[in-house]
Amino acid sequence: MERKAISSDRSISSHKPEDKKYFVAVKNHPKLFLMVRPTETKSWMYRYYPPSNPKQSIISIGIYPSISYARACEVWREYEDLLSKSIDPKIHREDTKKLFISKTKNSFNHFAWEYFATLEQTQKGNTLIRKKGRLELICSYIGNEPISEIDSPRMLEVLLDIQAKSLNKDGKPTDKAERCAGIASDVFVYAGARGFCSSNPAALIKSQLAKSSYGHRPAVTKPKDLAKLLRDIETIEGDPNTINSLRLLALLFVRNGDLRRMRWADLDLGAGRWQLKPLKGQGKVNMVKDMVVPLPRQAVNILCEQHKINGHTEYVFFSQTAKKHQIISDATANKRLKDLGYKDIHCAHGFRATAKTILQEQLKYPLVLVEMALGHTTKDPNGTAYGRFEYIDDRSDMMQKWADYLDALRDGKDTADFRADAQTRANPTAQLQALIDQLGEDKVLELLQAKS
Repeated sequence: MERKAISSDRSISSHKPEDKKYFVAVKNHPKLFLMVRPTETKSWMYRYYPPSNPKQSIISIGIYPSISYARACEVWREYEDLLSKSIDPKIHREDTKKLFISKTKNSFNHFAWEYFATLEQTQKGNTLIRKKGRLELICSYIGNEPISEIDSPRMLEVLLDIQAKSLNKDGKPTDKAERCAGIASDVFVYAGARGFCSSNPAALIKSQLAKSSYGHRPAVTKPKDLAKLLRDIETIEGDPNTINSLRLLALLFVRNGDLRRMRWADLDLGAGRWQLKPLKGQGKVNMVKDMVVPLPRQAVNILCEQHKINGHTEYVFFSQTAKKHQIISDATANKRLKDLGYKDIHCAHGFRATAKTILQEQLKYPLVLVEMALGHTTKDPNGTAYGRFEYIDDRSDMMQKWADYLDALRDGKDTADFRADAQTRANPTAQLQALIDQLGEDKVLELLQAKS
């Protein structure tokens, strides 16, 4: 039975299913046919002789009407062009498919979410949510690109764009680009360890980003407000890591990042000393590279409590659920402060401003001692920089007085004695008299003569 060749979508409807499948030619398109099955399914087929094989081959182009008449003709032209170049269309199609699959499996997107799956096993909900958001942002730029082909200029382009779109209310860059660079770097390391890329372009970019600006760091600076904050901290229930970290931030006013990384090996609880290398001191000209923090009795007691919990680990604030460094999250302290109602009132970093303000304004301690306690570089009038053990006795006394003052504030006790001591420190004549009372007039004169 001779069947009329297909010349349009409309002509296809005249070909009805029969007991057996049959083929209908397409007008002016040799090798292209429409196969009609008894099930009423109609499929486009391309029947041809491969360049190096005398046996006829067949390729399915797709089912009608998903593949229209016009689209089937386009594919026919592509296959005819390949044959004219002695390329087998079937082999070419398989090679193209393999390449696509290969690129998909080797894409940044593939390794990003494979890496993220490893984090889901160990990290907490809020951390995962933040990291997922950063990965989604990075993947919106380079997710479909083969990870081995992403270079440093491409990463710089991406991160600069993220930085330009992530500004605070003052128009200055936040740390979003830096954090995106951090997790992108983790993905490159993950893929590199498995042999899919040989470099980590994200690691080279961080230094090229603008310094992030956090804007105003809220802090309470009045004794009355500090007293309430200290009492509120004592109401925290649950993980002792949290309340003890906040207690120590108030007592020692170090940076939260340094406190979270506190190691037992760096502590001498008997002598009341903590020796560390502040994170911000590495490469910062106005920050000390090595620091000794005198520990008041209250801090030692808290650390003894922590030793009962985490003494078997390297870190004072060890966390079983944290994968990176195995310590509590940098968000832990701030989250608890927000839960206590201190959002935009006080943050973990704010304890530094609190201590600096009250130690100078209320307790009248000299700036040099306060700056040394904060880990800032300090110099005498002759330009000589103070070392980490300079004024250690004076600093120890200051830290103990600060801890006692915090106890008095928290417990609602009278701080008149502290104010009296402050007046003595603020009055040179009173200071001299106090020194005479302590050492004797002859000894003080001897010291003054030696100084002159």
